[in-house]
Amino acid sequence: MSDNRNGSSNGAEAAAPRTDPALARQVTTLALSTWDLARRRADRELDDRGFLITLRAHQRLVASFERARNIPEEQRSRFYLRPDAVGSCLLIHGISTGPGDLDELGRILHDQGYNSYILRLPDFGRDLSTLSDNSWESYLNQVRDCFRLLDAGPGKVNVIGMGYGATLALLLARDHKPGSLTLLAPALIARESLLQRLLIRLRLHRIGFLRRWLSWNVDLVEGMDQARGVAGRLRIPVFAAQCEDDERASCDSLRFLQRKARHRASRFRLFPEGGHAILASHGEGSLYDAIIDFLGAEE
Repeated sequence: MSDNRNGSSNGAEAAAPRTDPALARQVTTLALSTWDLARRRADRELDDRGFLITLRAHQRLVASFERARNIPEEQRSRFYLRPDAVGSCLLIHGISTGPGDLDELGRILHDQGYNSYILRLPDFGRDLSTLSDNSWESYLNQVRDCFRLLDAGPGKVNVIGMGYGATLALLLARDHKPGSLTLLAPALIARESLLQRLLIRLRLHRIGFLRRWLSWNVDLVEGMDQARGVAGRLRIPVFAAQCEDDERASCDSLRFLQRKARHRASRFRLFPEGGHAILASHGEGSLYDAIIDFLGAEE
């Protein structure tokens, strides 16, 4: 298991202290055990008990790996599992947020009968200067792996993305079919200049000196372009919510999703204020209830 699936990491995680040898051996043992468990079950369909065993093995592996990497507690992945789950929810944080920002929603969904997996994206949720050169494709690969893990279990997998996590959720839906998408403060239209957007559209940002001039986020903006091309082809329910004063992603992102929606059960909410931290501003008493109602209508 690696934080660097496509490109080198030059962020804070790369400077982590030397790992305790005993902890490293534990991670290796868990990795081999999890791989062996998945290999032995690959040729037959998982029952509910087998799925839960596999998911708990993955949970222990991820927990040991993140401890070995000295990931801060608030940035670590979360698993809320139950043997009687009606389905699963995969929660994806964004650039300026981390798993901790989705923790309350994950717990609420667990109480409503779902397995909840809040994954941790490497380098995200940190100061922007620590973002690595990993591509949006590498983050999408991680999201796909987590989706496939949950998709082996009972019920549908509902995907919830916040900020750039909403971009990754849309890109996931290009090749897989979640039960639904919940897109919070979706980052589909960046607050970039026309020149920057044009250079990215022409893929000139791949040239080294232009990439440095355009800054760290050019590859992520390319991912947004790709995600907008997916939105009009979806045939699954979409719930999207955004604040008009979102300082990180243009609220035109929500209007774009409304125009592109193809499923009659899709819903949209626009709040006049609350900024990019939409769950902190509107989660309790409003947005959490709306998400639960949306998911319940799809069961």
